[in-house]
Amino acid sequence: MWFRIFLLCCFFGGWGSLYPKTSTSGNPPKWELLDPWQSTITRDQFQNLLARVYCPRKEWWKPWIVLEKDKARIRKQAGKDDWYHLSFCEKPKEPADSEKKRKSLKGLKIALDPGHIGGKYSEMEGRHFVIGKDAPVKEGDLSLETAKKLEEILTALGAEVFLVRAKSEPVTSKKPKDFAKEAQKWIAGRGLEKLKKEEKDKLIKKRQEMLFYRVSEIHARARLVNEKIRPDLVVCLHLNASAWKDPEKKELGETNDFHVLVNGCYMGGELALDDQRFEMMLRLLNGWHELEQKLAEDVSFALAKATKLPAFSYKGPNALKIGKVEGVWARNLLANRLYRCPVVFLEPYRANSKGAYKRITAGNYKGVREIEGVQRIPLVDEYAQAVAEGLMRNFVEPDSNATLPRNP
Repeated sequence: MWFRIFLLCCFFGGWGSLYPKTSTSGNPPKWELLDPWQSTITRDQFQNLLARVYCPRKEWWKPWIVLEKDKARIRKQAGKDDWYHLSFCEKPKEPADSEKKRKSLKGLKIALDPGHIGGKYSEMEGRHFVIGKDAPVKEGDLSLETAKKLEEILTALGAEVFLVRAKSEPVTSKKPKDFAKEAQKWIAGRGLEKLKKEEKDKLIKKRQEMLFYRVSEIHARARLVNEKIRPDLVVCLHLNASAWKDPEKKELGETNDFHVLVNGCYMGGELALDDQRFEMMLRLLNGWHELEQKLAEDVSFALAKATKLPAFSYKGPNALKIGKVEGVWARNLLANRLYRCPVVFLEPYRANSKGAYKRITAGNYKGVREIEGVQRIPLVDEYAQAVAEGLMRNFVEPDSNATLPRNP
């Protein structure tokens, strides 16, 4: 992810109204959707999932979830003494027979979500940089190119594949100008109206843009995934990048690595939001974490093998190490929270590292080419093939006749 520190600090501090208290553009939760999971999980299983995947610090969930002997009480709305009661079962349910591995990916419905928008929106998104006279590097365009390569491979392997975004255009029908009122309200709510007009107008413009490309866009993709595509899983394709030491003088760095994310690690401030608290419970009870972790581990193995890159490790509290496989972490992101199915979120390569940049600017060539003394296929081909390898490793029998198409 290519972060703008200012935007993160300023723009994601803006949540919804206090009662109900929801994320920006978040939907009020429908707690009755949890009813099918009554008496399906033990107290120990519930508490273990909180600690191991969804909320590792008790002080984060304690104000919102009360564990009793036979049930969990989950606060339905911030500031109100109104609780959803989730009954526990006494004994763990007999595990369902694990799904047998397949001969191919036939029958598997996969949605590929190319991160960001790209094209003329890449600068607005902050997923765009230029070195010298080279062509701009746009994460949204690279992720889309990777998705199309991966679509070809997975389709050939029998999967039913859908692109959540098929071009460098937004999925949302909204535009930044549509968020003028929300941006003005945000300014007023933070006492920023006394700023100089030029400064205030700049903040309003940035806020409108953020609401468009990050909030409205992801919500539109979630509706497409949840209501129309209804896949078995979603693969979110991104490329990472390092923060610039000097944003005014962009210089390529040495660090290049990869990591894979699953949903989890909800922090206290996030659980204070009614919609995020509900979405966490929905994911926990659905059991999607099991496939997410296994799939993330298989893709992590494949990425490490294909890229020869080290795995990235988080240092702060916003991510939780999941399992023992390097490079697999849990984070609470809008996409992997709102898509109502298992989701793996991929962040290989640092696009502004010397190694990745040379491969990106080499473009989409045929066969292999020597780059820094190593014979390499194009970066997007390597990325797509590694993800397909991970999916095959997870779903397909090792001794099947299914073979992975390779770069000609």
